[in-house]
Amino acid sequence: MQTFEAVLFDLFGTLVTDRAEAIDGAAELLGAMPDGRWAIVTSCPRRLAEAMIRNAALPVPALIVSSDDVARGKPAPDCYRLAAERLCVAPERCLVVEDSRQGVAAAVGAGMTVVA
Repeated sequence: MQTFEAVLFDLFGTLVTDRAEAIDGAAELLGAMPDGRWAIVTSCPRRLAEAMIRNAALPVPALIVSSDDVARGKPAPDCYRLAAERLCVAPERCLVVEDSRQGVAAAVGAGMTVVA
């Protein structure tokens, strides 16, 4: 059985709805995550991501990787690789929670395990 050191969550569709409301159970799940071992990786700009997190009353992670942080967005693996690097975790030790084909492709391209 594989053990993961970090969990990387997509934001839109995975943690929040299209109305920027928390998906059932998202706040409880994030609240149970160990500090510094999880991040949000999103294709939207940082300000929009932060606004959605606030609106949904979700815990704020220590790390948010947004479209502002990478030159190439999903399906390029850059965002997930950057998140792993900033968390100091090898990509193969990261679990990604995604809901889109582009996001799954990005995580797989980064060498991570994905739950879709």
